[in-house]
Amino acid sequence: LIKQVVEELIGKKPSLKTFVTLSPVPQFTRWLEQVRADGGAGIITAADRRALRALDDPDWFNKGNVSGELAEALLGLAAHYFLLAKAPDGRPVDPVARFHLGNGARLERINWPGDTSEKGLRESYGLMVNYRYDLNEIERHHEAFANEGTVAASRAVRSLLRAHQKA
Repeated sequence: LIKQVVEELIGKKPSLKTFVTLSPVPQFTRWLEQVRADGGAGIITAADRRALRALDDPDWFNKGNVSGELAEALLGLAAHYFLLAKAPDGRPVDPVARFHLGNGARLERINWPGDTSEKGLRESYGLMVNYRYDLNEIERHHEAFANEGTVAASRAVRSLLRAHQKA
């Protein structure tokens, strides 16, 4: 599907070389709630715990509970979710990530808040991500993901994980 869309776009505009999606994260809330219920399993820091308390209010977003601490916690935990959290088969737990990474994309950016619709807040606490398809890298990223389970990710995303692991 992605290759078909890319080919169609290139046919209309041959100078295009890079393509980026804005994608949902439909299972992030469920994953984070499970991690919180399990006590954090070495994933959630004390600072995260304090910041995440805002999410316990069902109307958290509408009440302005969008502090810097909450953003820092959610972005760091999202980086962990995308880069380290695995399904039993060893692949990323996120189905949208599996689709894009399997098609040769790179996880480019984690956006918060990105989807402030009721559904977006319910499924992902408002997170959305960009996947980048660079024609010069698609095959290499696809092969690395298919053969070794390597998640291609930008420095910006990897730095969110490193910052979170230091906290």
